[in-house]
Amino acid sequence: MNRIALLFSVAGLLVAAACGDDPARKDLTGPAKPVAAVAVVAPEVDIAKASSICRASVRRRQVARLRLSRVPGDLLALSKAKHFGALVTAACK
Repeated sequence: MNRIALLFSVAGLLVAAACGDDPARKDLTGPAKPVAAVAVVAPEVDIAKASSICRASVRRRQVARLRLSRVPGDLLALSKAKHFGALVTAACK
């Protein structure tokens, strides 16, 4: 019985500690960048009557390029942009 009460009290303390505001950790990224100006990228491929794999590949390539424009040294975004670019070339003929 005592173990259960101790377990619930420790769990309650953990929940209370997790809900507290930590003002030092609120904004670690700095000021927000204007997303609307960067996010509006016209697709290079006409996807109006394209297949679903073509449309999905174009969207994923745009996301990877956007991420790469924000962080130029991001190797994962560079790899995704290259691979989705090749997939767009193959799927959107």
